[in-house]
Amino acid sequence: MGTRMRKKWDLLSEQNGALAVLSVLFLAGGGIGCLFAAVSGKEGAQELGEYLTGYLALAREDELPRQLWPLLWGQMKYLIAAFILSLTALGVAGLPLLFAFRGFSFTFPVACFCRVFGWRGMFPALALFVLPALLWISSLFLIGPPGLRSAQQLLRRALGEGGGTPPLNAPFWCQAGVCAILGLAAGLLEYWVVPTLLQGVVRLVL
Repeated sequence: MGTRMRKKWDLLSEQNGALAVLSVLFLAGGGIGCLFAAVSGKEGAQELGEYLTGYLALAREDELPRQLWPLLWGQMKYLIAAFILSLTALGVAGLPLLFAFRGFSFTFPVACFCRVFGWRGMFPALALFVLPALLWISSLFLIGPPGLRSAQQLLRRALGEGGGTPPLNAPFWCQAGVCAILGLAAGLLEYWVVPTLLQGVVRLVL
């Protein structure tokens, strides 16, 4: 009984540790994204403003190009990368880097909209980035911690330190399936819902 309880506590500790590492890297990447948007020079900010203004003008006229498969691939490629990294010892470094990059790629465009349009920039940013992020961030953090634990155990085994069996059990595959559904839902949201919302909020900015 005591051994079983110890194993459960060790498992919980590993899960919390993996979640903490990935959360810190995601937030760090997000902070760097905000910093990059804030420190761009006046000339760069002017070019960015012209680009975003033109982009929103096209959105207002519903003239933005939309293709379903590229949007779905844009969401699924990161989840596929996280899944592949979970199956190899390279995931020990690869998963934290992936989370840092996703944090950066999420906050940088949001910060750019706010830099150019002030607080009004949050409206298109919410429609374009934050709403889909509710789905893809959930999927990423669902597969990330068990994936990092799996990669750590695979690394220990490769180094001859044992490490037990990687946690690629039935719950892991169920989580992977849920992640795929969330990723597809995020892509469909970008294709069907986001353009309509963006048309509605552009008038608050331009």
